[in-house]
Amino acid sequence: MSHTVGEIGLVSKIDGDFKVCNENKIPNYYVLNTDYEGGKKAIKNKLLGNLQNLKFENSGLITFRFIVNCKGDIGRFRTQSTNLKLQKIEIDSEKLKIIENALVNLKKWNPAKNNFDSFDSYYVLNFKIRNNRIVDIF
Repeated sequence: MSHTVGEIGLVSKIDGDFKVCNENKIPNYYVLNTDYEGGKKAIKNKLLGNLQNLKFENSGLITFRFIVNCKGDIGRFRTQSTNLKLQKIEIDSEKLKIIENALVNLKKWNPAKNNFDSFDSYYVLNFKIRNNRIVDIF
């Protein structure tokens, strides 16, 4: 089976024991309506205050891609960071780990579903940095 562009393959060293239900079928979240209870607004409300103390060197975006498995667990985090000109930048790995841990603590993920089954799916969140702080999550 061919995989989609941007697939997040397993890297045991960084993905730990996170399991997907079907390695060969992981659609994007918008195809099957994967979401967090209360939507991205609830994610923003839960995370933004807790992440306000993080200070960053540059303005830009941090994009977190991950999988919501068929049980509503999340894992296989991958990040990419860009400045305001959309050029790749490096973000301190400890700060990325703090954001990842905050995401892992969100426990109300609704996996992708059709009428009969739940599915794994990819999900994307962006963290906007301005004036050395996270100012938005979308």
